[in-house]
Amino acid sequence: MSHAHSARVLACSAVITLALLAQQNPYVPFQQKLPEGVVDWDSGWIRADVSVPLQAGLPPARAKVDAQRVAIMKAQAAALRIAMGLPVNSEERLETFEAIKVRVRGVVAGGQVISESLDGRDYRLSLKVPINGVKGIVAEVSKVTLPPEPAPEPAAHAKENDQAATTPKGEEQEATAESRGPSGLASFASVTVDARDADVHPALQPRILDEKGQEVYSVKTVKPLVAREKTLARYVAPATSEGARPASRPSRSWLGSLPLALIAPPWDLLAQREPTGRQRGGPQSLEVKAVSSSGKLKADIVVTEETARRLREAEAASGVLSNAKVVVIVRPDVGGVESRRLPSGAPGVVLTSLR
Repeated sequence: MSHAHSARVLACSAVITLALLAQQNPYVPFQQKLPEGVVDWDSGWIRADVSVPLQAGLPPARAKVDAQRVAIMKAQAAALRIAMGLPVNSEERLETFEAIKVRVRGVVAGGQVISESLDGRDYRLSLKVPINGVKGIVAEVSKVTLPPEPAPEPAAHAKENDQAATTPKGEEQEATAESRGPSGLASFASVTVDARDADVHPALQPRILDEKGQEVYSVKTVKPLVAREKTLARYVAPATSEGARPASRPSRSWLGSLPLALIAPPWDLLAQREPTGRQRGGPQSLEVKAVSSSGKLKADIVVTEETARRLREAEAASGVLSNAKVVVIVRPDVGGVESRRLPSGAPGVVLTSLR
């Protein structure tokens, strides 16, 4: 009886494990590792990692406090160097925008210490600075790079309000439905661009171009409110890269003695879900392929004329581009950020507390 119970437990564990593996996302956030830290191009943050030796000849408590203070300043300086190397677009890095530098220093000053530890005689500290969000780097960059919003004409605005007030509710709903895009076009929740073979590099404000150089997607396409809060694309890499290994098959040593009917996962249930984890029949991602990259920093994504047409149709039907619902798959070894030293005498940033 005990043996049968153990067999059932093992069988259930095997089914759960296989079910989870079957639904794993094939991509992971693209995190660019630098000598002074990491840039996460998916979630949108910078992490600066520093180490400071404890000063000899001081009481341990005093040496730790002094090392902590120095570590904070070093982490801020490292985060600022990383931030200055962020590509804004395919031609310019953040450091070329003089009007942004002071603003970015303020963002770095508001960074969060996420870990502190004492490793022998070394005090280690990690500082996290947001790229996305209303208090992130993108919010400050957008104040300089976004095109000015045209002021609405008062007369036209009043006319629209009067028309809306007199429009019956049913007709208003029909007009809203028509404004969403041409009928018959497929609706998509996002756009996924496979740019691994195109040598595309990440940037805060990338563009998608057709082969004639016409813009399909850019900062001009995205709603200003969206462009002020996040990068125009999330960047991911294949899950099998950077040391990640494909899930190994269950060992026969502990499954071999179980009946096949107990080991087999419920494929009829797993088949109800798409690889993305969304229920079948729901909005999916439009998957397209880049043919090349463009620009000095290789941040612009070039697609075929047919792909450009499909992207424009997806925008007309779903608004995926204007809402910046774009994911770009890149190789794990692409660049995008240069960590560099600030010039001697350049103003730094100082935090007065850890939290």
